[in-house]
Order: sequence, then C-alpha cells, then structure tokens
Amino acid sequence: MKKNNCKFTKTLFCLMLAGGMILSAGCQNTSSDSSGTATEETVFEGTEVQAVLGQEAEFGGMKLTVLSAEDPEMVMEDSGNMALFFQIQIDNQTENTVNANYLNNFSLTADGVEYPSDKCCTIPVMRKLYDFYGIDALNEEIAAGSSCTGYIACEVNKNFKALELHYTPKTTDRASRITVPITKEQIVKAEKNNQS
Repeated sequence: MKKNNCKFTKTLFCLMLAGGMILSAGCQNTSSDSSGTATEETVFEGTEVQAVLGQEAEFGGMKLTVLSAEDPEMVMEDSGNMALFFQIQIDNQTENTVNANYLNNFSLTADGVEYPSDKCCTIPVMRKLYDFYGIDALNEEIAAGSSCTGYIACEVNKNFKALELHYTPKTTDRASRITVPITKEQIVKAEKNNQS
C-alpha cells in the first residue's frame, strides 16, 4: 500500500511539474533584437505610475518630470547603439534625504524588453554626455523638501520603435516605479546650449 502511495505521489508531482513547464512556455512572449537574438518581452508586475514627457508624476512622495529627451547624434563605438540624453527634475516631498543616481534609479524598456541600468545607462554613454555637455550624469543627494535637475544618458538600439524610461524612487522597492513612454517624434536634437 505504501509503495502505491509513493508511486501515486511521484506521478502527481511529475504531472504538476510538466504542467507548470507547459504553462510557463505558453506565457513567454519573444521577439528579436537587432542581432536576431531572441529576447523575451518583460512584464512588470509591480506598482507603476504612467507619466507624460514634460509633465510631473508622483509616487511615494517623489515627483519626477522628464523635461526633455534628446538625441546628440552620437553612436556608441562598441555596440553601435545610439546615445540618448534625458533631462530630468526630481522633487523630494518626503521627510528624508533621498539619493538619485543614474545607475540605481533608472532603467529603460525598448520594444517591450526591459534593460536594467547597467545595460542602458552604461559608463561609455555617460562619457558621451560629459563630452557633449561637459557635465556628469545625475548623482545627487536630495534633501527633504528639495529638488534637483540633471541629465542621465542611455544607449539604445537605433531601430527601436517604442521606448519607456523608468524611474524607481526607492532602491529598496524595485517593484514600484514611474514610467515615461517616449516616441521617436518626441525626441529633439540635443543642443549644447540646453544644458542646465
């Protein structure tokens, strides 16, 4: 009798495992990047506030305004990606000092695939920002009740169709963010006199 129970349990476990694998395979949504490599579209399952370019959005006492999306017409030598600059303003309406850093607080989604900051806010593209505007990327401590304005830079495949810039106000809560969809038509040519 015990042998039959054991056999039944093993069979049930195998069926559940196989079913889970079939379901997970059915949920994948793949596309190809510029090199033809299959990439899986990212589905964000946290709390997300949708924002509009040029307009303020708030989450958890932090307010973000993406003032501009700029094309400096620079190509990344290693990847062949294009550089994009984003001028942003962050207002800290909380009672605590908050760090705002291009590498910890920002990421990018291009054509449904999310790229973490180390894949889009790279050191080479930050150098392009410095070469163009003579400024470093955003890396500030914002006191309670204060605000800051600065730039971040991202590299992205020049053939992208849809783009979203993500701001995660709290690095301890990666499941909450403000998202700003940006179309190619909204991206303006970067001008050296635009820097703040």
